Amino acid sequence: MRLLAMADIHGNLDVYGRVPDLAVEYQAEVLVLAGDLLGVPDDVSAIEEGQHASAHEILRTLAPLRIPTLYIMGNDDLVELEPTSSRFQSIQGRRVDLGPYNFVGYQFSPPFAGGVFEKPEEEIAADLSGLESAMDRQTVLVTHSPAQGILDRGILDLSAGSPSILAVTNRRSVRAHIHGHIHRCFGREGCHFNVAAAGQLRGMVIDLATLKHEVIGGKQTVDM
Repeated sequence: MRLLAMADIHGNLDVYGRVPDLAVEYQAEVLVLAGDLLGVPDDVSAIEEGQHASAHEILRTLAPLRIPTLYIMGNDDLVELEPTSSRFQSIQGRRVDLGPYNFVGYQFSPPFAGGVFEKPEEEIAADLSGLESAMDRQTVLVTHSPAQGILDRGILDLSAGSPSILAVTNRRSVRAHIHGHIHRCFGREGCHFNVAAAGQLRGMVIDLATLKHEVIGGKQTVDM
């Protein structure tokens, strides 16, 4: 199974407009969006209204897609995407089985900027404890936050990842962990894939059978 995975598009409709063609070009079978999907209006006093409008435009732009889209929200998203098509599914707090693989989503990040999709680490640990039984070696775990110490160096080069996410990926030996949040750490380490687009046309195509991945915007194939 081939995934097209992106995060942190931040409402850029030019990027979203390229996604249907990219899915065809790279023969992707699933689109995974790992949070920070919506734009922020210039008038921050109307931010929720603006993000609802952003969500509407994103769904309209992605309508030509003919593959499943699995998504979670991120810490910069203040409202839900709320799709009307069955091809678009939130995987927050649940498992979706597709072929031999399954996808489990968790959209809350450690405290960062006071967003609605942020939680204290002890609450994240409790949430993931409840989800852990849904994970196995065929699981693609999709979170917005990185795991602590892996592709997570943010402002002032400080670790911004979640120790609870790190622990659950290790305990369950998941097939892959896809996330975003930290723009500067786009890349791969082991089974962890940081697909943060930073509002640009940037992402990865991942073959789940081999875990080879190709970087969109960099034409780079990696075997590790």
